[in-house]
Amino acid sequence: KAAQLVAVGTTQEEIGTRGATTSAFSNAPHIGIAIDVGHATDHPDTDPRKHGLFKMGDGPIIGRGPNITPIVYKRLIEVATAEEFPYQIEAEPRPTGTDARAIQMAGPGVAASVVSIPLRYMHTPSEVLDLEDLENTVKLLVAFTKSLKTGEHGIW
Repeated sequence: KAAQLVAVGTTQEEIGTRGATTSAFSNAPHIGIAIDVGHATDHPDTDPRKHGLFKMGDGPIIGRGPNITPIVYKRLIEVATAEEFPYQIEAEPRPTGTDARAIQMAGPGVAASVVSIPLRYMHTPSEVLDLEDLENTVKLLVAFTKSLKTGEHGIW
């Protein structure tokens, strides 16, 4: 077989990425993409100068930083651009605080990335997202997966 796609729903991300740690170790992937939510900052209660400007309806947020493998980041951007999917970029200057950190550190190391869905009112009973952002996140991940070629895992 050319490839195997494994989807994992993890727990305890907020308290040490424990679910992702064991999942990434046991699956030993070549590439791992953490799918998370990110703060939509396009409302009056948030200072976009401090947190960046991430808008609901402008597509998934692709992370870039030390937890993000540059070639995975580049491929996500290439795919989004080629397919004309909307996307936003978030600078992640430290470990992301997402499952991407655990994925990256698994076993001998894994090429990792994080793609977030813009979300307003995170960690409240009334979280809100744009369904088009959710759909575009799925489309991006499907197109990324389809872009992978047999034997290419050596470049990751």
